[in-house]
Amino acid sequence: MVFRKLLGGGKSGQGTVDEVDIEDYLNDLSVRDGKIIESDDITYVKPLDLDSTGKGIGNVLAELEKRNVVVLNVKSLSSNKVLLKSVVKDLREACMEMDGDIGRISEEKILIVPQGMRIVSKIN
Repeated sequence: MVFRKLLGGGKSGQGTVDEVDIEDYLNDLSVRDGKIIESDDITYVKPLDLDSTGKGIGNVLAELEKRNVVVLNVKSLSSNKVLLKSVVKDLREACMEMDGDIGRISEEKILIVPQGMRIVSKIN
């Protein structure tokens, strides 16, 4: 039934009462009784944003120390290439110190992984 809701639940052209906002549905999976449930023995993939001043690097590093994966949104820095380059340099150095890795997903997203993980940028 869940898959039917996610995939449209019927033939094209039919409106369904059971339409589901996928983002809302997926967000509900990680929340129980109004609380986000986290455990130290689970690795999480966390989306984080940097603001236009580059603040938020500490949050990224804290997640890496917890051995979580970070998908970092740097869109707010796209108009300031000098600051963006500086932030990426700082993150790269921190990743190297922690034995993690960093890679670009798109113009606006950077993937940062903790110790014991590597990003393969291209496979031939």
